[in-house]
Amino acid sequence: MVVLRMAIFMEVYSCIGCQMKRLLLSLLTFLLVSTGLFVRAQGIRATAINVATERKTVPVSTPATYQGRQILVGNGGGFTGFTTTYYLLENGKLFGRRSRDTTFTLIRQQTQVMTKRMFSRVEIMCKIRKTTFSNPGNRYKFVRWRKGKLAYAVTWGEAGKTVPASYPKFYDSFMAMIPTASRLK
Repeated sequence: MVVLRMAIFMEVYSCIGCQMKRLLLSLLTFLLVSTGLFVRAQGIRATAINVATERKTVPVSTPATYQGRQILVGNGGGFTGFTTTYYLLENGKLFGRRSRDTTFTLIRQQTQVMTKRMFSRVEIMCKIRKTTFSNPGNRYKFVRWRKGKLAYAVTWGEAGKTVPASYPKFYDSFMAMIPTASRLK
């Protein structure tokens, strides 16, 4: 194929001097060879890229399927009775969900330091495993802790009932780590 093209090329430009013919023939040969090598190299490179970008599907753990520790913080009640809950998983993933939603919304990945700090506060400072306080009002707030089937909760909002002081502080610090733009509305 290459030889046939060169022969046709030579006949078309037969009026040009011998030196010009040799120069054009050399140039044409160089272009054909380098183009062939380039095409082969592109094929090899494309194959390497396809192999490198091959991905495996990994199931994402959500609060519904996660077996590690979780902190749940939220509020609800009022005229609609809807609740909004934020879930911090032990692996640092922060999810949100409203009671009218069917899926969890991944809000962000928290740092390992912040995640450990939050779990330490709720377990040690708030002593959630030993605190029993469930006094929801028309509008209420809550802090929950769970791991697998084990769960503890503190709920407050009823007028005249004094919630342990560490819980409103924990609630506020937890909500402060969620950017306002990322909060569920």
